[in-house]
Amino acid sequence: MYTLLKKNNVFTFIIIFILLVLFILYFYLFLNNDFKNKPLISIEKIEYDIYEFENFKKNKNFNIDDLPIIAHAGGGYNNLTYTNSIDSLNYNKDNYKLFELDFFLTNDGKLVCSHDWHVYLETIAKFEAYIKTNKEYKHCTYKSLKKWLNENPKKKIVTDFKNKNLSGLKFIAKNFDNYAEQFIPQIYTPSEYKRVKKIGYKDIIWTLYRYEKNNKKIIKFAKKMNLYAITMPKIRAQSELPVLLKENRIKSYVHTVNSMKEYFIYKDYFKIDQIYSDWIN
Repeated sequence: MYTLLKKNNVFTFIIIFILLVLFILYFYLFLNNDFKNKPLISIEKIEYDIYEFENFKKNKNFNIDDLPIIAHAGGGYNNLTYTNSIDSLNYNKDNYKLFELDFFLTNDGKLVCSHDWHVYLETIAKFEAYIKTNKEYKHCTYKSLKKWLNENPKKKIVTDFKNKNLSGLKFIAKNFDNYAEQFIPQIYTPSEYKRVKKIGYKDIIWTLYRYEKNNKKIIKFAKKMNLYAITMPKIRAQSELPVLLKENRIKSYVHTVNSMKEYFIYKDYFKIDQIYSDWIN
């Protein structure tokens, strides 16, 4: 009888221990995802000082030199977004210094500008043929982008590779003469940082839209890197992260913001430093 009770106690202990471990794992993987537990706050529901907002609008120095606004996907063009085109770069070049572009490496290893995967991304030849059929605007390729940067040497490109980030950044390093000065690569995980630095890039942005871990993990890793900035979607920007970054003297961006009121609130209320935008100049 004693032996049976002893075995039962051991069995109960093992069950409790397993349940405890599972709860801890669940907490850290899901419950502790502090930016996802709360719904996105409507900007219209946030109270703000109208006089400060009016002064903010009167200030024309939004595009500050040390942390400029970034034109999202090349910036808006003809009421269109996500064009990633030479047309959008030319249209917005007087208003922005930094331009984020969405990139793919085609299956034959060439850089092209596109936000979504299509059949015409299989080869550079297919992509160039597609460009000729698009009457609204002209997507850029590494050839046309290189020409544009040579004509606009003070502009910089922020990369957003939709596939093969490290291979794409190596391609840029081999095919653009002044790549370290004219490109700011985005990385998606901390493990990419040293490898991108090794390629030769100076400024690096860590973008969080693919990163699922909590804000404490972000701060822990960010302290080990010398980043240009960290950029994040709005749901993450409405968490405690922007304040934590400020406390650690790390610059922050949010994407994508297209109204002056929203711009003001993300800076004043949520403590974000700067924005990616389609329209604001």
